[in-house]
Amino acid sequence: MTQLTAPPEAAGSSTLSRLSVSIRGKLQFMDYLVRAAVADVERFQDEPDPGTRIFIKQLVEMHTANLRQESQHMDAIADLCDQLEAMVRTPETRGAFPAGDRS
Repeated sequence: MTQLTAPPEAAGSSTLSRLSVSIRGKLQFMDYLVRAAVADVERFQDEPDPGTRIFIKQLVEMHTANLRQESQHMDAIADLCDQLEAMVRTPETRGAFPAGDRS
């Protein structure tokens, strides 16, 4: 069933599910990158061989570059928050708060 023909709840749940899966995947990848970078820094500090230190340094730089890139593409979290808020907003609370003021 497409989002255009699905009832609003089903369409929202489908979008929510897709966003959740996407975010979890990105966070798992970022977790891997953090763990790898920290482990490689520890290896770098303990490594006496200059050639191996250069290689490990390049690994750390690669991990940090990937982390920076992934962290810039986390707009899905804002989309998920918007979707979640929209799903719990009752008809009487819709429009009760001005945009950006949800206190």
